[in-house]
Amino acid sequence: MINEFLQLEGNAEGSLPTCKQHRQNQNERLEEAYIEFIRSVIGKPDYSFTLTLKPVVGSRRRSTKIIDAEQAMDWFLHVLNTKCFGHGHRRRGLELGTFATLEGLEFDEQPHWHGAFRLPKNFPCETFLHAYEYAKYRTKRFGSQNHLEPYYEGNWLHYITKTGVRSIAPQFLRRGTP
Repeated sequence: MINEFLQLEGNAEGSLPTCKQHRQNQNERLEEAYIEFIRSVIGKPDYSFTLTLKPVVGSRRRSTKIIDAEQAMDWFLHVLNTKCFGHGHRRRGLELGTFATLEGLEFDEQPHWHGAFRLPKNFPCETFLHAYEYAKYRTKRFGSQNHLEPYYEGNWLHYITKTGVRSIAPQFLRRGTP
């Protein structure tokens, strides 16, 4: 039984794993579980994004940064979905599949969102790109540093979940319209 445990933990020396090794293995398994859960909700994303908020002036508490960032993302997604689907966004619940994480909440860091969008089947990319630019322009809290590109499988989901559960914003994990 102990030999099987050691093999699972990847410890070639035959000794019991240290607490640090065990914690690292737990974190890796937890990260994989996050990523599989995200994929099960939104499917295969079409675009990945980074949106940075404008610099915060003066001393601001971490909680204020979070509130500002969440309000900005909520407004952005509302404008984006309304531009993409018109009144169908509210009336019929049409929306884009979305996942977003918030980083940069420490004292000397700038808050920014990382995430991914999944478009509905047969939804025109040009419509989405135009709506994205429009929503970004209408969201006054977003700064000029932003990035949108077609999603590639690579390590994007690993990258955006690197800070763990603290950065995940569950209110911005949405299945979207198929």
